[in-house]
Amino acid sequence: MNEYDYIVVGAGSAGCAVAARLSDDGHSVLLLEAGGSDDDDLIRTPLLFAGLFQGEKDWNYNSEAEPGLYGRRVYLPRGKVVGGSSSLNAMFYMRGTHEDFDQWATDHGATGWSYEEVLPYFKKSEANADIRDRYHGTDGPLHVTSQRWLSGYADAFVNAAIDLGIDPNPDFNGAQQAGAGLLQVTARNGQRCSSADAFLRPALPRTNFHLITGATAHRIVIENGRAVGVEYERAGEVVTARAGREVVLSAGAYNTPQLLMLSGLGPAEHLREVGVDVVLDLPQVGQNLQDHPFTLTHYATDQPNTLALAGEPSALDEWATSRSGVLTSNAGEAAIMWRSDPSLASPDFQIIFVPGWFWDHGFRSPSTPGMSIGLSYNGPSSRGAVRLRSAAPAAPPRITSNLLSRAPEVQAVLRALDFVTELTHQPGLAEILTERVNPAPSVGPDLMEHWVRAETQHMYHAAGTCRIGTPQTGVVDPELRVHGIEGLRIADASIMPQITSGNTNAPSIMIGEKAADLIRNSRHSHRQESSDLLTTASAAAPVPHK
Repeated sequence: MNEYDYIVVGAGSAGCAVAARLSDDGHSVLLLEAGGSDDDDLIRTPLLFAGLFQGEKDWNYNSEAEPGLYGRRVYLPRGKVVGGSSSLNAMFYMRGTHEDFDQWATDHGATGWSYEEVLPYFKKSEANADIRDRYHGTDGPLHVTSQRWLSGYADAFVNAAIDLGIDPNPDFNGAQQAGAGLLQVTARNGQRCSSADAFLRPALPRTNFHLITGATAHRIVIENGRAVGVEYERAGEVVTARAGREVVLSAGAYNTPQLLMLSGLGPAEHLREVGVDVVLDLPQVGQNLQDHPFTLTHYATDQPNTLALAGEPSALDEWATSRSGVLTSNAGEAAIMWRSDPSLASPDFQIIFVPGWFWDHGFRSPSTPGMSIGLSYNGPSSRGAVRLRSAAPAAPPRITSNLLSRAPEVQAVLRALDFVTELTHQPGLAEILTERVNPAPSVGPDLMEHWVRAETQHMYHAAGTCRIGTPQTGVVDPELRVHGIEGLRIADASIMPQITSGNTNAPSIMIGEKAADLIRNSRHSHRQESSDLLTTASAAAPVPHK
């Protein structure tokens, strides 16, 4: 079968949601995924997510030389597997602030995307095991819960913040985000709950739903200004699937703009430079790339109940027999949503407590016990770009995030580091952290900026490369339709006009949910318009003589 009503490219956080929802009402849906099966204990087991990095289920991208990070090329993991990056992430359930979405609507022209307008879609997807109020759903497909295993040290972290005047916050996705508290995760019965678990598996038995894995999209087929299909390669064979209604791109903030440009949709001059025929000059494709700079600090400890327990044989036994114990941890237990400037409307830092080592994407792990405190800067002003390396679909894109390329960003990180130093000196936390290991004690104030630029990574939150806006400022309109091309939409983190203040999995799923409704409403609107035209034409037609 090569003809479908809808074709969705990318079985990630948003793609699984939009594809499954579109198949609810009987229309045929094809979901194309470049990666393979997610049947893998490294995916199911929450704590082992970093073991997937640089493996076959990772696109394994690297940035170009980053000017704000002393020219370092930064490793950029992305899920190349059913579930996409929701199969590789640390499972934090964090939507962003109310102000994030209100600013989308008021400052960026994203009509229909204010907080109160997107809240129903967050709730629709969510099955929260612990919180029941107006901010949460309880019967959606995405399972959200408190963590099964806690080290016992997160309380010291939260209490240290309270001692410094930070309010406790039992729900970062409720009335407000600011404050200190424990994190919720996307898990069920001690296992990861990816977007594939939530949306894809219930849809697979349907005869109108089709998933093809190992399918690398080459280009969108465009005829007379309309997207009518997708050309993809699988097992060495190039195939064209046709879409009778719409094509939806959900390949993520790196691969969605890449596919648009391979299809001749993008900055015309750049496309000509790499040998791609220009179909439509869309200057903003690949622009506006955003991510959260992530700066990790590390501490030695003499406490026994750290993530190092995961190396004990009993940990695997506990996981295998009862889905309990340390392997159910996602590593991050608690957070402080903090303002580096009191005048800010909402927090610009997510400060995360890890009762173990998380260093260099998990590749560096000292043999002695330790703990980590990470600073995710949620208010970046720098913008990067995604560009083609060549016209070959298999060539990885050129990605420059421009992390910390503006001085005020570095100053904000330095203020956050000062706050973390003050935090770790509070009595309860000071008792469990024996020594700061990174930055080393020899790194004084005069060297701290150099250390920040040499050590900062990112939070795996790429967004914004096909943002909502006008044809001059963006790539899609508020209904996620690509400017200038009929029958083509985008539904993933690339449409964010401004990155959310927190982890991007939950808002990406929300985007998928809302996209499905926008497509449905557009279809119904088209039917009504057609019906109205027929009625008008019938009324205007001459009455035949008897």
